Amino acid sequence: MLTRLFGLIVVFMPLAFPATRLDVKCGENGVFSCHHSDPTIFTRCLEGQLYEFYCPDGLHFNTQTQTCDWPEAADCTYNMGGDNMVQQAAKPSGNGDDDVVDDNMGGGEDWMNENTMQKSTDLPWWRPAGVDPKSWEDVDGIWESPIEVKGFVPGQPPRKSPGGEGGEDKPKSKPSKPSKPAQPPPASSSGSSGSSGSSGSSGVVSASAEKIWRPDLASASKPDGPCGDHNCQLPACYCAGSTIPNGMPPKDTPQMVMLTFDDEVSAAYYGYFQRLFRPGRYNPNGCPVRGGLFVSGDGTDYDLVYPLYAMGVEIASHTMTHRFPHTWWATASYDEFYAEIEGMKRALAENSGVPYDAIHGFRVPFLQLGSDNMYKAIYDSKLVYDTSMFTGSVWEGGEPVWPFTLDFVPQEQYCQHGPCPKNQYPGLWEIPVQRWYGVDGHSCAMADGCTSTGDADEMLEFLRTNFKRYYNTNRAPFGIFVHARWFHTEHHIDALDAFIDELMSLNDVYIVTPKQVIEWMKKPTPLSEAQYFRPWSCEGSIQDQHRR
Repeated sequence: MLTRLFGLIVVFMPLAFPATRLDVKCGENGVFSCHHSDPTIFTRCLEGQLYEFYCPDGLHFNTQTQTCDWPEAADCTYNMGGDNMVQQAAKPSGNGDDDVVDDNMGGGEDWMNENTMQKSTDLPWWRPAGVDPKSWEDVDGIWESPIEVKGFVPGQPPRKSPGGEGGEDKPKSKPSKPSKPAQPPPASSSGSSGSSGSSGSSGVVSASAEKIWRPDLASASKPDGPCGDHNCQLPACYCAGSTIPNGMPPKDTPQMVMLTFDDEVSAAYYGYFQRLFRPGRYNPNGCPVRGGLFVSGDGTDYDLVYPLYAMGVEIASHTMTHRFPHTWWATASYDEFYAEIEGMKRALAENSGVPYDAIHGFRVPFLQLGSDNMYKAIYDSKLVYDTSMFTGSVWEGGEPVWPFTLDFVPQEQYCQHGPCPKNQYPGLWEIPVQRWYGVDGHSCAMADGCTSTGDADEMLEFLRTNFKRYYNTNRAPFGIFVHARWFHTEHHIDALDAFIDELMSLNDVYIVTPKQVIEWMKKPTPLSEAQYFRPWSCEGSIQDQHRR
């Protein structure tokens, strides 16, 4: 079984396959389409020219997921005697003898309770070669700065302090703009993955490319008094605390798990992401597990970002420079924060192809809050959520905190590492970073900050113990927030890999993106209906026939 498992990993590691430009004029529709006669080839119109792209050996193109997939899961089959295309609905993979299980990593252990494991095929992606990454989206027409940032060039970082991360500063040029930019594959609004069928609407993008309207902070309505049901109601507002939304019983609440990584996206870490989100990992609704990347500009290879986004990984801002020292962020001005946050959004859109409006979240480096300068910059950047605020008891105990909005100034117990905001930011969500507890009982801000573990078994138990604190109490979303460099210790990736397998054995656990957590907060949906919850749906699964 291990041989086959590792074989899958090898199969899905290539980053790009050549693309061929055809001498055919076309009209752009923003999607990839099947070739007229060969299921291993797919096409897309870029800047009025038709391009052919090629799946790796053994894979066919699937228009419903906009990726190369296993032939039995792909939705395009062909009559061998002609060019007529026959489309068949892709079916979610069920449990079978061919499911991949690493028998040596605890996948078969009944560690929580007896539930049915959901299996399926995940979705790899290869960025086509020969296509200028800067041609994916020109954001000049959709980006409006509320300030004039002195010395700030869009797509470039602002000034960097001496001795910063990465050594000496490297000169960077302003990204070139194509005369007629090609648009990246669209993602539907409100977290939906779009319609199924031959239209090719992408269902693999977890972070929806929806435009966020938000009034100027000065004119925004701000509630008075302490937060309560009388002045704070979903979907727009939620009070900080440990109460499950709508008073839902824990047993009826899906346990959400967020798996996110901070800092640069580079070849050194790309393989880890491919391994964790490999084929065969489905949530109970039949859709692939999702994760998130909080990307910083310093050291990022932008060509590696879009393949992960197309697999369903949410892409968020972690600032342009990630500059040192960490205390700089505590005193940074509003202009500096805005340049860092908005500059990263622009850089991702211009250089990687991730739609500008699909970038919804932010996490500040070092979890070092910058008071109202930081939060006003987040608010003005039209982001949906921040996940930088640190909370939890120093010693293990107490119930976890649910995400909340910043319609009210957070109390000290929910913002423990200031400087905290003193103003209100209506409609801006906060996903708190909650303390973990190490094998020695001491707490840490993120999973990779606790006392080191000796081997994969000890690390696996560390993950289980912290998870149970959520799963066995109020089912608040459980965040596994780490830095990718954590995987330089091999047993860390082995343990996390095995832990994901264990989570998939629980039919009340969903591994989702932070944005998908926020969508659930806006419309709390009981476990019995979670399989039909539209923001968690995917193309090619039977659940989409019953979208709500």
